[in-house]
Amino acid sequence: MLKSTERTLIIGSNGTIGSALADHVSDRTHLFTLSRDNTDYSDSSLAMHSAQLSQEGMFRYVICCIGALHNERIMPEKSLKQLSRDTLQEYFLINSILPALCLKHFSSLLDKDKSSTFIVLSAMVGSISDNKLGGWYGYRSSKAALNMLVKTASIEVARSNKMAALAVVHPGTTQGALSKPFSSGVSKDKYYSAAESAARIWSLIHSIEAEQSGQFFNWDGTTLAW
Repeated sequence: MLKSTERTLIIGSNGTIGSALADHVSDRTHLFTLSRDNTDYSDSSLAMHSAQLSQEGMFRYVICCIGALHNERIMPEKSLKQLSRDTLQEYFLINSILPALCLKHFSSLLDKDKSSTFIVLSAMVGSISDNKLGGWYGYRSSKAALNMLVKTASIEVARSNKMAALAVVHPGTTQGALSKPFSSGVSKDKYYSAAESAARIWSLIHSIEAEQSGQFFNWDGTTLAW
């Protein structure tokens, strides 16, 4: 396959989906990656990377894969009694604040001469109207906040870049460390390999138009309720 000269930036390329995406697109695009291997995601570090990347040209696609459902410090809460300041702060830092900083520093690198797209991976449980089960307070609310951040940024970016689309995407439940502790209740036909999710995201990012900026998409291109 002939590699495109279009530039793609994947942020969070060391995670399950980010890594699979990097593998999937490496021979399809001029790929750049950011992860904990080369940044601490601080404001100053992201500003430095943005300045460096801007010297080489604009990007057709930016994909932010930063996010966490659990780690060594946090686990989804089942009840109000399990809420804690530290857990909520961790969820919002990873799922809301860090992606927002990436929007701040890299949305200006979107191509203005042809269609360009910045997608941020979110989660269907971040839909407020779709919440029928409760629980998972920190994860749900931090993803809902992320959705609002992207929606708001899409309005501002549209004023200076009519060719750009910003969107949030639910990638589907993907096999990996993030979903493994909660996979027992997931039917096999809705539990996707990282390679499947990567291919679907790459296909979806090519279909989003500037007129659709600010929307919440499922991996199959259908829109999701806020």
